[in-house]
Amino acid sequence: MRLVERAASACTSLSIADAYKVIAIILLLILVQRAAFRSQPNGIFPVWATLEIGITQYLLNERGWGRKLLSGMRRYGGSLYGISSRHQLLVNLTDVDRVMAQGHHTIDHISVQYTLLTRVFGAAETPDFKQKTFANTKELTAPVEQLFLNDAAATAALESANIPREVNSYVSFSSDSQYLKRWERSANVRFVDGDHLDKAAGVEVDLHSLTRDFGTCIAVPLFYGKDFLERCPTVIDDLWTFDNDFFPLMMIGVPKWAPFKVVREGKAARSRLHHELQALYKRIAQHQRGDAVDFDADMSDVSRAALGRSAVYERANFSLEQRGMMELPIYWGQNANTQPMLFWLLVYIYSSPGILDRVRDEISPYVELSSSGSVEITNMHISALTRNCQYLKACLFETYRLANDPTSIRYVVRPITIRDGDYKHDLKAGTFISAPHSLVSSDPLIFEEPEKFVPDRFLIPDATTGKSVARYGRLKPWGSGAAMCKGRTFAEKEILALAAAIISIWDMKPAEGEWRLPAMVPGTGVKRPTKDIRVVISRRVLSSPGKVT
Repeated sequence: MRLVERAASACTSLSIADAYKVIAIILLLILVQRAAFRSQPNGIFPVWATLEIGITQYLLNERGWGRKLLSGMRRYGGSLYGISSRHQLLVNLTDVDRVMAQGHHTIDHISVQYTLLTRVFGAAETPDFKQKTFANTKELTAPVEQLFLNDAAATAALESANIPREVNSYVSFSSDSQYLKRWERSANVRFVDGDHLDKAAGVEVDLHSLTRDFGTCIAVPLFYGKDFLERCPTVIDDLWTFDNDFFPLMMIGVPKWAPFKVVREGKAARSRLHHELQALYKRIAQHQRGDAVDFDADMSDVSRAALGRSAVYERANFSLEQRGMMELPIYWGQNANTQPMLFWLLVYIYSSPGILDRVRDEISPYVELSSSGSVEITNMHISALTRNCQYLKACLFETYRLANDPTSIRYVVRPITIRDGDYKHDLKAGTFISAPHSLVSSDPLIFEEPEKFVPDRFLIPDATTGKSVARYGRLKPWGSGAAMCKGRTFAEKEILALAAAIISIWDMKPAEGEWRLPAMVPGTGVKRPTKDIRVVISRRVLSSPGKVT
């Protein structure tokens, strides 16, 4: 009852609707608080802490009554929020990078990753599997970092994808399923005829589904080879079923046996993904040993990262079943946030007045277009584009600010002291700390008019050249510390390159006549639209020889 008494002062002067919200949140927090005092295996991130993160973010974003309510309930002061000593949220802590960057002997991210691996990604937990996972995590991560964090390697991989050819077929101007590209099949495609009033033929599509699957079709072969996608017809749909519906429920502790359709379908999708990834790594191992490969599959374009992980699996004696389970986080991590972010970037650029033309002017030197006939990309300079197009980068950073929702979580291995202005917080070993980075993004004291899309807020003059350059500033889209996203270099280049290519040759208008952006709901990293956006896509046309409009 003390929790309710401490929060009661927050309920004065509220509307009836807000009062009901407060009551519901108090009840949830009481459940969280009670769960926090139950025993929990060391190093296993508790399900109630996931709820606490979500509730805390919601309350802090409510500003007035939300902050007052939370301040009456939290255990510590300053930048620490949390209703128990077992889990504390670091909110806008100035020194958060230093805290999160401490060595694994002090704060550890592998324990959190192992929790996700077993609770969400479906790995079967045994003492032997846990020991092998902890012992080999660093070696399994190294090949991924070599491909996805290295600037030159990431650029080379994207160049090998032949983005100009793929973007030229972004839509195929057909409603007949047999002529659709893989990425169009989930987009509810409808061909729209042009007419004598200078309207170009177009295709009406669900933009979120189209763009999400398009990016996945580009990215997956760069890691696992073309044969994987061609051989496995359900791995894209299963990914989104798992990510959108099943992942969040597993994070908050919904049991796998719960009698809900969304749980049954999500579990089935996860099992199919395990099976396909297990079969893939069996073929990779056969290829590496020089044995006959199942189905005579072509393994020649499997990335060095996948080959490197396979070698570690073999050396550490992971079973094939374990390899399939271990690989799901990599497949998910490559696509689950990157592809929805590409969607949001396109939405903001096309829907915001004046921004599309400015982006097209900036990227035009790096995306060469055909000078006659149907407008197509003939060449693309990815390295120069991702290095020099600072306004496009600023657009992406502003999209991160509005659509990204990253949280860094660590396990406290030994006692630490966090200095926080006039406060000093002593945290015990065996507890958890979280940093919900997106709270900064909506703070009007940091970003003026935070609800608006204003890319210029991320452009600052370079001290040496005086030219405007895009800088993250207070944003932390990839998390913080040693466990930041391992694919961040590749992911950012991929988003910039695909967006530039699409923008260069495709026009896009809302099917309903004017842009109406849907509301956002929390996702598993990037926010999701509450509904898809129907748009009509048409190819840009030549207004005069060599010039597009």
